[in-house]
Amino acid sequence: MKRTLLRSLTGLTAVGAAGLLVCAVAAPGWLRALIAQEPAARGAAAPDADTPPAVAALIEALKDKEADVRSNAAKSLGRIGPNARAAIPALTEALKDESVDVRGAAALALGHMGPDARDAVPKLAALLNDKDRDVRGAAALALARIGKDARSALPALKELTKQEDKYLQIYAHCALALLDDSAEPHVQAVADALKDAKPEVRGAAAYALGELGPAARSAVPALAEALKDKSVEVRLAAARALGEIGPDAKGAVGALAAALRDADLGVQVTAAMALGEIGPDAKAAVNDLIDALKSKEVELRGAAVFALGEIGPDARAAIPAVTQALKDENADVRKAAALALGKIQEPGQ
Repeated sequence: MKRTLLRSLTGLTAVGAAGLLVCAVAAPGWLRALIAQEPAARGAAAPDADTPPAVAALIEALKDKEADVRSNAAKSLGRIGPNARAAIPALTEALKDESVDVRGAAALALGHMGPDARDAVPKLAALLNDKDRDVRGAAALALARIGKDARSALPALKELTKQEDKYLQIYAHCALALLDDSAEPHVQAVADALKDAKPEVRGAAAYALGELGPAARSAVPALAEALKDKSVEVRLAAARALGEIGPDAKGAVGALAAALRDADLGVQVTAAMALGEIGPDAKAAVNDLIDALKSKEVELRGAAVFALGEIGPDARAAIPAVTQALKDENADVRKAAALALGKIQEPGQ
């Protein structure tokens, strides 16, 4: 529901809700490419017979003579995600492309395939030594998204944490938190980067914590504090991360409720969505979400309705406001309100 609603309200896709706004300028090139999403050998495996035509065409585009075409093809395959698994061999081959942009986009696309891209792990691990730092970072994040099948890359990822580049440290620790036997030291290393003097580093750290999801629960206090960061990109990333952590982020409900009044609309919307992801434990924010329903911004009204529905019966005080939202000028807000009322109203009441 979350992604469908906000695609309708904002036209955004992929990383979820308003989270696509996160770190849009507070990151190196490969991370901006991830947020936007998120030559192959002639002998590469042919697509399966049931491969969607668009995927087959994009696989072919990975052989285009123009690097921008190859890069955009990889990005599009990443957006399609696991349904483009037929492209995994071609994307793996593209990790050797002469273009930095193509190598980075191919790595990120493989990450979006998740565990299906396990056969690409050796090539992605090798890419951790790429001459370009953005490509190395993309490879680390891709390995994290592939999951436990990427454990063979642990030694290379641990070496990456020793580099001076803080971006690379952050995303190496992010991958290690998901792959190593002991996650907490890596979570703490990323959380510590939220205090860095550079907003770009703080934003990257907050984004990485979101990638970890519930595994980053120990970073909730630091992320709640980051909602007050002077950088809007950091605040956006922190709000997104708290939503990705979900119910374990209940300790940040007060900070997220305050963020509904942030000066930036993206922060407001992402905070509302995060409260919805926390669910019933966000009941203390009900009155703040009711106030958000009065916003002139359709994105915020839609996100507030979603959040109230996810809080459920404990949001019963919002029934009059959500009922009024059934008359909203925006059809998607009305649809969301109709669904939310069914979740808020307990049977038999």
